Amino acid sequence: MLFKNYEYFMAIVENQSISKAAEHLFISQPSLSKYLKRLEGKIGVPLFNRAAHPLKLTRAGEVYLSYVTDILRKEKLLTQELSDLQNEENGTVSIGITPWRSSVLLPLIFPAFKVKYPGISIAITEGTHQEMALMLDREKVDFCIFHLPNAYNTFTFEHLYYEKILFCINKKNPLLENYSFTSGKINRMSKKDFQKFGASQFILLRKGQNIRDICQNYLNKCNIYPDILLETSNIITAINIVKNGMGVTFIPEGAILNAEERKDLEFFILDQPPLEWEVGIAYKMGNTLSSYSKNFINFIRDFSNNSNFTVN
Repeated sequence: MLFKNYEYFMAIVENQSISKAAEHLFISQPSLSKYLKRLEGKIGVPLFNRAAHPLKLTRAGEVYLSYVTDILRKEKLLTQELSDLQNEENGTVSIGITPWRSSVLLPLIFPAFKVKYPGISIAITEGTHQEMALMLDREKVDFCIFHLPNAYNTFTFEHLYYEKILFCINKKNPLLENYSFTSGKINRMSKKDFQKFGASQFILLRKGQNIRDICQNYLNKCNIYPDILLETSNIITAINIVKNGMGVTFIPEGAILNAEERKDLEFFILDQPPLEWEVGIAYKMGNTLSSYSKNFINFIRDFSNNSNFTVN
């Protein structure tokens, strides 16, 4: 009885206003006010502080919100599990992913996945890690492909694989002339040899991005204070600038899965243990993934374990 029309209550919470909630629900404000008055009458305590603008939940309202949220989650889980039982090979997987990883990873995975699971549709939403976190929190996507470390403690994180962070140099860079390495392969570079590039111009990812923090720590370790030619939030932009003969940069190895991206460039593994980050699946804590989402995740995991997935 207390949960009848719970979407009305949630709309008031989200909009922090009865009038705005009524507009959102396409009902009249008096009707929504009467609903709330009846609900509070049944519970016996006020759920909102009417004196606050915007509306604020009372302590009783916070308890009720927690209870309703739990009911919504359980209803979603029930619907999902019943749907899975009826249709295990059909459905839609909604994925959040960064644009650069989407551009290199999905063309390799999607065709093979559709051959194996032709009845499962894939819905892709691209965005930054901050945007993906918002998508997950609002349950706009089933899961996101994330990397650690991250500061989101409301998500469950499942490991996929470790990805090396590579030093990227144009093949014609004169500093490579006296350096012994196998062209076309990913080679190791010592700290001493890396320091020879200290006076180079660097294209770096923007501050606040995990890859920037990882690389900045290594630069500090090498006592290099780089001449920064450009800061960008797009890894593919950094690759293309170096490819066109300007500067050096750092990139995740996943960015060069496509052979075209390797053209005119050399790549090196730095440090021991090597610079790397952990890539995995993130989804909202308390949620359960559908069987077809799990199928896609397992497909990515199996594919990542294939020797053709990582660059040799």
